Amino acid sequence: MKSVIINADDFGYSPAVNAGIIKAYEDGILTSTTLMANMPGCDHAIALSKIHPGLGVGAHLTLTCGYSLTQGKTISQQGRFYNLKNYQLNRSKMDDEEIYEEWCTQIDYLLAHDVKLTHLDSHHHLHAFKENYEITLRIAQKYGLPFRNVNLLEDNLQLPYQKNVKGLLDLCNYPHIRDISHSFKSDQNACLNEIEAVLKKIGEGVTELMVHPAYVDETLYFQSSFNIARIKEVSLLCDEDVAQLFNKYQIQMCHYGTISGEKV
Repeated sequence: MKSVIINADDFGYSPAVNAGIIKAYEDGILTSTTLMANMPGCDHAIALSKIHPGLGVGAHLTLTCGYSLTQGKTISQQGRFYNLKNYQLNRSKMDDEEIYEEWCTQIDYLLAHDVKLTHLDSHHHLHAFKENYEITLRIAQKYGLPFRNVNLLEDNLQLPYQKNVKGLLDLCNYPHIRDISHSFKSDQNACLNEIEAVLKKIGEGVTELMVHPAYVDETLYFQSSFNIARIKEVSLLCDEDVAQLFNKYQIQMCHYGTISGEKV
């Protein structure tokens, strides 16, 4: 049996991002999302998650976007995280314990607000960077949650609560889907071909598909270079022809909270 977790990153980034994600869940094929505890839309996202208990919600651990919840001195400048490029330049100077405490604080904030976490991942996949392996392992052990299996994470690190998710594929990061000079509907056939190419790669067992649906507000537009293109993902995930492609390949939908993790 082929199954997919369709997970939207960046829940909590802003109210407009939250609205796009909920639209893709309510009217589309989205099954899961991961929530950023340090971003302006976090509390709004938490409230939305309570209204939609069928949506799997994990934590999207952050070290390269927004502000630190712990104000760690080596991981941020005046409380603001480095961007990815500057994270890479400064990682060797960062205190691993500060990173661990920051990520724990983000998780604890969500748990304290009664978010029933299904799994963990991270902005820019930092949990799967080699220099963070030990931190990732400690967090998995502490919270008893699986991490997104990306960048050969499970081949390089033995984590105790994984759910045998085969790996991660990006569902939407392809030329026609990313082309904002055309709407999804006006370029639908080409976009569907790109989606179908991804679905043909899915084998038996559970695979995670990463998506970034969102509407756009000032927070997203001015703080992220990846902004307007996200609107097309909302349309795509809510399109009946896209849903039919999953049916064509006999792919079932799930999220981390609904799978057992038993090997296929």
